[in-house]
Amino acid sequence: MQSAQALIQRNIQRARYSMPFFDPGLRDLITLIPPLLSEGYPSIGIYGRPGCTAREYGLLAGYLDRRPAIVADRLPDRVLIESLIVLPVPSLAGRYSTSIEVVCLLRDENHTEEVRAKIASVARVFEKNGTPLAAHVSTGPLGQLLVYDIMRTGIVLAGKHPVTDKKAASDTCIHIGDLPGIITETHDSVRSCEWNPFLHYLDSQTAEFIGEKDYPSVLSVPSANPFIVPYLHMLHHHEERMDKERIEKMRMSLLGLFSSFPPTRELMRDLRNTWKMDSAPKDFRELDLTGALRLRKWIVPLKRDELPVFSWPPPVTFALDRLVLRQERRNWGFAQTREFRHAHAWVVLTWAALAGLVGRSTRISAPRELRVKPGSRKILLEGIEALLLGKDSLIPDDHFQGAIRLKRGRCFFSPGAFALLEQGDKHCMDLFEAVKKKALLDDIDLGRHGKKG
Repeated sequence: MQSAQALIQRNIQRARYSMPFFDPGLRDLITLIPPLLSEGYPSIGIYGRPGCTAREYGLLAGYLDRRPAIVADRLPDRVLIESLIVLPVPSLAGRYSTSIEVVCLLRDENHTEEVRAKIASVARVFEKNGTPLAAHVSTGPLGQLLVYDIMRTGIVLAGKHPVTDKKAASDTCIHIGDLPGIITETHDSVRSCEWNPFLHYLDSQTAEFIGEKDYPSVLSVPSANPFIVPYLHMLHHHEERMDKERIEKMRMSLLGLFSSFPPTRELMRDLRNTWKMDSAPKDFRELDLTGALRLRKWIVPLKRDELPVFSWPPPVTFALDRLVLRQERRNWGFAQTREFRHAHAWVVLTWAALAGLVGRSTRISAPRELRVKPGSRKILLEGIEALLLGKDSLIPDDHFQGAIRLKRGRCFFSPGAFALLEQGDKHCMDLFEAVKKKALLDDIDLGRHGKKG
């Protein structure tokens, strides 16, 4: 049986591959997750951990902009979480090129929804500071892929340490699930609402290898970064078979996803030179929309009725100072880009927001006959916010003009009328002024009504 000291040392070993590389602000946020769960009402305690320390109390006040509703150095009144584990993962949407996945192993499944609601409030603090946060809440055991991620890169913030042997469970250890030599299950992984072509391609390759029962759960390779370890076997497989297209797509996806991720930034710089990929962008965040879409369509081709969007949430780096809407051959588009045209003006305007062209200072111009509202930029950004908060469809005020649906981070136009009546959580894009018609009475009618009065 592994000693508690050995498990703590292993946790420190995992943390050293990520935590020292992060911005101090992000490190503070990560370490504040347990106090944020314990703060306020309902207070959710974690096994063996005080609500917060005196230092954390001061940090909490800064992030909450108020006096925290918690007492420093006091054990929680209610302990609902047995183990709290975080997984730092690369992100194109995160301020620090990082998003956080949280795994909460509960003592009692009856409190699942309560803990999820509390984590949603924690996620809002993270989002306010530019870092996406997703969570997996359960009593366990977890799926094979998630167990593999935890044992390779997971950091225990509080509570019991994870083990994959039921017999090793104790007061300090919690069995999180089995980890076979070959992973055979593709489900039960934590994924945020973020979508990008690099992650999508790597996930599709992972699913393919798992389906072929050729995905070994290697926890470490000498001198290899643990974040890259799962992809080494797949790369070697394609190289043995000299599958040029898959090798190129996989290498580009690894560069695109991990080049800006702090724990792997230097490694990917070396791999770029080793792979002799001088044509690959040194910083994918500096791509414009045209270059980004060209890359996305090569790695992940567009499906039928899919809108050309590089990633979700939209990159802020694509935002333009001005957008001019105009009509060409019955289709609407923007003068600044030829990447998308459509018969309905609302679809083009909404696509611009989904693709990231609309920022908080973007000026939008349109022909007067369209009657686009002066506050169209605000309406478009509110539509994006609605999707980020859980809405799945955007519909126009004219219900004959279809709908735009978000499906696993990808955007599709649905041409059917009256989407408002279909199932789903929808948000209305009220972009145009209503045409007001005036009813006029002629002099005879006016006189007639006057005599009756």
